Amino acid sequence: MKALIGTFAFVSLLVWACSKTADPSAFDTFDRKGMLTNLGNNVIISSFDVFYQKSDALEAATIAYTADVKNEQKLIAVQKAWLDMSIAWKQASVFKQGPIEDKFLLSNIDFSTKGVYLNTTLLEKAITDGTTIDNAYIESKGSTVKGIHAIEYLIFDKAQSNATVIGGYTGINGAKRTAYLSALTTNLKNQAKIIVDAWKGGYATTFINADGRDINSSLGILSNKLIDLIYTIRDERIGAPKGNRNNGVPQPDLAESAISNNSITLAINELKGLENAFLGRTPAGIDGIGLDDLLDKLGAKSGTDLLSTKIKNQFATVYAKLNAIPAPLQTAVVSNTVEVQAAYDEIKRLQVMLEVDMINNLGVLLTFSDNDGD
Repeated sequence: MKALIGTFAFVSLLVWACSKTADPSAFDTFDRKGMLTNLGNNVIISSFDVFYQKSDALEAATIAYTADVKNEQKLIAVQKAWLDMSIAWKQASVFKQGPIEDKFLLSNIDFSTKGVYLNTTLLEKAITDGTTIDNAYIESKGSTVKGIHAIEYLIFDKAQSNATVIGGYTGINGAKRTAYLSALTTNLKNQAKIIVDAWKGGYATTFINADGRDINSSLGILSNKLIDLIYTIRDERIGAPKGNRNNGVPQPDLAESAISNNSITLAINELKGLENAFLGRTPAGIDGIGLDDLLDKLGAKSGTDLLSTKIKNQFATVYAKLNAIPAPLQTAVVSNTVEVQAAYDEIKRLQVMLEVDMINNLGVLLTFSDNDGD
């Protein structure tokens, strides 16, 4: 299990300012506000803007489908819109600091704990129990019956049968199921708008102005979010389904988004979000000032190479290994164990580079503790 530990709590992994730079003033002379301005305005806000736009498109596709629930092409359009939205969310999800935490939004969007993403029994009960099923009804429900994974459950079938999905909207409680799907997509769009509005409404300024490297600085908090995410990708997205929590026996049901067969795609896009933060790269692929530039300014090396170059190359290696896993992941963890293990090993190497080498050179306090055992 992984955890982020508060300021005064026990810190199991402490890495302070042990920078290898030959110039102790390098951090002070680096354009930190320029980096945070690029990250805040061009990377973070832009990423959440894309998430909001894709959420809006999902709602529109859902409106079209729920008006004609027997139309498979309209269902397919909803499925595509869901995947586009989920990819956008995964690329933005590393930026959990600020509004998402302050307003407790994460579990409303993307609930997960120990490989559990949804409670289908409670979800079906929420559908059948509902009288007026609208956004307010969704707001009143717990995290295990709403958000990205609840929508996925209602628009995909494990056997990839759209006829089965459509049958759910045309049979008993079909009207309630239709209303629940509509309310879920509206609620998700509302969550996305809250995040965008909060960043544009003042949090970006707060983010930019916190330009030190203490525990409450934007650099310190963001660095911890990067480490949190790389552990999530390693342990929850790949490690858990491949059997790390079950004495090496695969647990395919712990794969994220197994019902739509998108586990690998979403893991890759979580990794892309992490890489965008590191490079200061926008969702459109435009590089700006990022953590890699700060590492270069600090003279951070790995052997004779720039540490930033080593990390960039490792990102590329991880992408290659993840793409080499035959989809779907829930089948690959049983039938393609060599490829899955190779991806896991390379993610672990990237995790060490970020957690040890990057953090050590940035001189920030790591308050992340991994005691998951994976």
